[in-house]
Amino acid sequence: MTIPLSECLQGLLHTSKFWGALRWNRLKATDSTNEADTESEEPSQAFGAGERYTLMALFCCMLFLRVRYAYRFRFDTDEAQHLHVVWSWVNGWLPYRDVFDNHGPLFHVLCAPLLSALGERPDILSLMRLTMIPLFGLSLLCVYQAGSVLWSQRIGAWAAVFTGFYPEFFFTSTEFRTDNLWTALWLLTIVIAVRRRFTKMRAFLVALILGMAFCVTVKTGLMIGSVLFGALVVLAHRRFAGKAVDLRFIAACARRGFVGIIIAPLGWFLFFCFHGAAREFLYCNVSHNLIPHAQNWQRWDAHVLWFPVCFLLSIGASIVFKNRDFNAKESRRMFLVFTAAAYLSALKTFFPTLSRQDDLPFIPLACLCMTPLIAVLGRRMSSVAPFQRILEYSFPCVAFFEVAFVLISAPLFRDDTAGEIAMLGTILRVTRVSDYVMDPTGEAIFRRRPFYYALETFTAVRIERGLIHDNIVHDLIETRTFVALPHGLTKSAKLFVRENYLDVGNGVWILGKRLMPSGQGISTAPIHFNVVIPGSYRIVRDNGDDAMDELDGSAARSARFLDAGEHIFRNGAGDYSGVCIFWDIAFKRGITPLPHGKLTEEFLDHFKKDKLRDEANAARFDTAEDGMSRSTAIGGCPGLRSQGRSRLA
Repeated sequence: MTIPLSECLQGLLHTSKFWGALRWNRLKATDSTNEADTESEEPSQAFGAGERYTLMALFCCMLFLRVRYAYRFRFDTDEAQHLHVVWSWVNGWLPYRDVFDNHGPLFHVLCAPLLSALGERPDILSLMRLTMIPLFGLSLLCVYQAGSVLWSQRIGAWAAVFTGFYPEFFFTSTEFRTDNLWTALWLLTIVIAVRRRFTKMRAFLVALILGMAFCVTVKTGLMIGSVLFGALVVLAHRRFAGKAVDLRFIAACARRGFVGIIIAPLGWFLFFCFHGAAREFLYCNVSHNLIPHAQNWQRWDAHVLWFPVCFLLSIGASIVFKNRDFNAKESRRMFLVFTAAAYLSALKTFFPTLSRQDDLPFIPLACLCMTPLIAVLGRRMSSVAPFQRILEYSFPCVAFFEVAFVLISAPLFRDDTAGEIAMLGTILRVTRVSDYVMDPTGEAIFRRRPFYYALETFTAVRIERGLIHDNIVHDLIETRTFVALPHGLTKSAKLFVRENYLDVGNGVWILGKRLMPSGQGISTAPIHFNVVIPGSYRIVRDNGDDAMDELDGSAARSARFLDAGEHIFRNGAGDYSGVCIFWDIAFKRGITPLPHGKLTEEFLDHFKKDKLRDEANAARFDTAEDGMSRSTAIGGCPGLRSQGRSRLA
């Protein structure tokens, strides 16, 4: 009764069957299990004239666009956060204990060898995006396999095309993010579940892969519930149809499934227990991501009806079709449809925050369900005289429409990555591995952040509610952070950066400040200023004339170490135009502050935008719930380190 793993994955890992299918004009729809559910061949299951060449051209176009957009499509903040965690693995820091992350560890561990091989470089995100292409291909291959088993190889091939070119799936999967591995593992479980007759071994394999997906993100709980829901609908139909349900077999599958699903999560938990980070591991992956009355949970509107409606429709479908004797293939189709419906409805109803990457597991299943409907519609319309060739062109028309939408959404020759690449280049030029850089979510990638938390959505809400203390200014001073990226920081942190850092371009701010007299006109009165972070500074002028500059009573022609506190600057001629004090290390590495006047205007413009965004977030997450407890411990997790600096032994 058991099936070897190699046999289960045979059809998935060998792509020759896929391309070989394109060489035939007509293909028989035969179930691979040799069960008595073979259906007569329909016109929609046969490849039309030249259709195989169209498919090959579309897949080649898809690959070209994926590579092109890896270098052109704008970067998302999640990508830098993921890559920063990967970098922490490469350098021996333990995530959750030393570096904050609210995702599972599996994806980052797998990417660590690739990042180690590529090294520190400004265009690292573009290169790491290319590593997502194999996961993208695996997802499409799974779609093809599922479509081939449940309908035909033609349906599977076109469903893969529709999935790959669907704009939301195409662009989101282009990014470097954990959801790509998550989606590939999810589709792999679907293929294993529907490819052959379900056995105890298949139950174990499905659960094992879902457990691995759980180590990518805890959102896999939605998938587990969706698979169980789809299986229950199939069993309910069998029960309503008067067929026997083998409870012993179901119990045996449940036992093996439980064993399979806990292997990977338990292994990772024991790993972090061994390194003394069990509490941080649980907090970052579970507690941090659960905020009562946040976003979706604080609204009571039509979204709460998604899952109840799906549940009632599934029960209704089981009753309506109770007199129809579904064969094995039709039962698997029912499983696929209701699994997809359960995932979408549970996501809309129960998930606290909704984002576009959460749709990645649903889109391939939706394309698998819609492609046969398009084929049926085209076949029926082809019987009408004006639409006799609609069957042959229905699939290519849909695909070309998707391609056009992709190209319109992000013009192919527009480069939206240059700014971030230049920013990272500036950071790598002015800092070393031992230096800290204050960024919101890890945009510096190769540098540590003085503040433990990444300022992503859940952290922002917790700071807003007082569940996490805003210690950014304190950490900037304590760690002597000379470089900061103010956009996306908290209000107090942005004000601190405005007063004590200078804009050097590309969104990078370096420690320093403009020295301006309080009065008007020419004055020889000295300027008193405060240094908050001790370090090596120098006086920098726009015109370079420092002959008469004095700092703390001596000539200011070279760099000197300044302690925290008040200092005095004076120019004998009273010329204080375009003068500033600046971090000497950055100056020696070729970085200078921008000309006077541009500093305040640029910062205020960005500060206003950030303020509007903060106000919008506050309105969205505002909860006037009386009596809400506000934890005095960091993040509500007693004992959690606000700044971990220990390394793996």
